[in-house]
Amino acid sequence: MPREKTEVRQVGRYRILELLGRGGMATVFKAHDPGIDRIIAIKFLHASLCEDEEYRMRFLREARAAGMLTHPNIATIYDVGEIEGRPYIAMELLEGEPLNDLMAAGAEFSIKEVLEIGIQLASALDYAHGKGVVHRDIKPANIIVSKNRNSIKVADFGIAHLESASRTQHTRIGDVIGTPQYMSPEQAMGGKIDGRSDLFSVGIVLYQLITGQKPFEADTIVALMMKIAKENPPTIQKLRPETPPALRRVIDRCLSKQPDRRFQSGKDLREALIKLIRTLDDEAVERPRIVPLRVKWTLMMALFVATVMGVTASIVTQRQNQALIAQVIDYGASLSRFMATQSAVPVLSEDWISLEIFVQEVMRSQDFQSLTVADRSGIVRASSNPNLLEVVYRRPDGETLENPGGTVKVQRHQVEGESVIDFEAPITFQNKEIGRIALGIPEAPLSRVSRLAIGLMIALVLATIAAVAAGTWILANWFSRPIRLLEESMREIGSGRLDHRIGERRNDEFGLLYHSFDEMAAALEEQIRPGAPATSRLAADEPETELAPEPPDDRPAGGGARG
Repeated sequence: MPREKTEVRQVGRYRILELLGRGGMATVFKAHDPGIDRIIAIKFLHASLCEDEEYRMRFLREARAAGMLTHPNIATIYDVGEIEGRPYIAMELLEGEPLNDLMAAGAEFSIKEVLEIGIQLASALDYAHGKGVVHRDIKPANIIVSKNRNSIKVADFGIAHLESASRTQHTRIGDVIGTPQYMSPEQAMGGKIDGRSDLFSVGIVLYQLITGQKPFEADTIVALMMKIAKENPPTIQKLRPETPPALRRVIDRCLSKQPDRRFQSGKDLREALIKLIRTLDDEAVERPRIVPLRVKWTLMMALFVATVMGVTASIVTQRQNQALIAQVIDYGASLSRFMATQSAVPVLSEDWISLEIFVQEVMRSQDFQSLTVADRSGIVRASSNPNLLEVVYRRPDGETLENPGGTVKVQRHQVEGESVIDFEAPITFQNKEIGRIALGIPEAPLSRVSRLAIGLMIALVLATIAAVAAGTWILANWFSRPIRLLEESMREIGSGRLDHRIGERRNDEFGLLYHSFDEMAAALEEQIRPGAPATSRLAADEPETELAPEPPDDRPAGGGARG
């Protein structure tokens, strides 16, 4: 017999090339079959299991049953026999990776990829079940995904259970075959096994592909089996909300505790998945023709809020600028009158030196653009601009601004591209005008304040629009989900599935609508199919199931062959 290392050795007609792996019941080698000149995988039953004559015969019988299966999604078995007292299975060497390895590596699967995997699984199982073969260990490790991820093959039918031609076999207590986390309730409890048990396992695989986690997990096998038999898994809606409701319902139906509530054949499951993938394709084509409700609501609310906020912000900004200008005018007028009072004595006494010193001190200590003082004849006697001295003062051309104060003339003009507000106040002594003073205040600081206010206002408007749009999107999504669910449920009834029920409880108007729909569907089913069984019972109404004893540690388990 081949030793478990990579040396090349002849075993029977097979040339053993290398060890591929060791499972719970068999060791798998890569080998060459000269009869068909092909590289194959050959699985030898462990020597310890060969001592049990009943088990040896069962292994060979079930392997031969699996050998009857020829399907593009099932690993082909070429030969079954014994070499030196060791039963073996010679099978197709699969190119690709087990699904569990892909998931462990963090591979993500789109909804369409999950559907395609489910369709191929259902097709393979429908074929096998039609031949009287139940796999009983459907799990990601036994699903080999091709390198381009467009096809799968189910491996390890070597431990498949051969159904009796006349009745469903019963698994012996304590002789539970399969992987606990992927077992059906009846399989975990040691109950009756048929093809619907495999479909429950398919539901677990699809659930794991969609959500990234197993639906049933526990610290002990007993606790795990109790969960499988009694508890519902976390809802897919919470774990992956974008999952189409129809796909969630397909998976939920696969995971029904009672076999009668599941798909009754792989064909039924395959047709449901094909219909779903066609629906998704049709929706992808039709989607550009319509504007979803959540998009309409979001755009309308965003446009409405943007309009209201834009108009409001424009009015507020305009009023704010007017208020700022009024404050600057009031400040400048008061300041120019004060300076006129301070300049009265030097102008009256014609002390031009003191007046010049006064102007220079003011310009050094204040952020003014200009300061000019003229006598009663209009001759400039002191100025921040030396070029104006001893010439007749001329007011610069500009925009006249209204000053409620009266005696101070205010205007806006440009100086080297900068806006300046000019204040011209009379210098009086005993109510007689003896000169004039012109104070120029730059408008740049006021513009900076105005721009800051406008920027903050724009930020507020954008934040408000974003908040309203996000809130509307969330609200519209909340409304869209039950609407889609109701629409899909109506399609189910329209397609002839009169046993379909929404079966979702809500404490709102949609809950009343769901309840009314279910009552309508039940009444319609009763009219068309009198005496049809109720299909909307709660899971809590299901009969309790007793746990079988925990399976022994040395129970056989198969290992899929792959390359």
